[in-house]
Amino acid sequence: MVRMKYPLSILLVLLFVTGCAPMMAPVSGPPSTPPAPATPPPDDEPGDVRDGVPGDVIVPSSPAPERASSSAVAQLVANAWEYSRAGEYDRSNAVVERALRINHTEPEIYLVMASNYFAMAQLQLAEQLARQGLPLAGSNGAVKRDLQRLLSQIISAK
Repeated sequence: MVRMKYPLSILLVLLFVTGCAPMMAPVSGPPSTPPAPATPPPDDEPGDVRDGVPGDVIVPSSPAPERASSSAVAQLVANAWEYSRAGEYDRSNAVVERALRINHTEPEIYLVMASNYFAMAQLQLAEQLARQGLPLAGSNGAVKRDLQRLLSQIISAK
């Protein structure tokens, strides 16, 4: 009979190592995919105001991932723009508010929210958000132009 010198210590080391291994939670359901962007009706131009209610107003002048400061914020902003284009403004605002909690200094977040509120004819809130985003835009010319353009649309719709 062969006697092992340290059987208990080896067993304890193995238990410790396997106990420290990461555990994976089971995944149920299909993987989530972002919504497909909706195409606006052909006669609906951005910035149209019909019956005193502003329409879908602003789209980003450059892709969101190039502008946003972190990949999480960039993804949230991109998703918010998709919901906004589809006319799901409340859902878009819910998504972009998560981005706001991550980075409250990202000017494009304010652009998305102001655009959504403008499209929902909540002009006072839209103006307030656009004005908050302007100083944050700093040297980001594209977002600054979009915010200024949106602000002038809001003021002319009042």
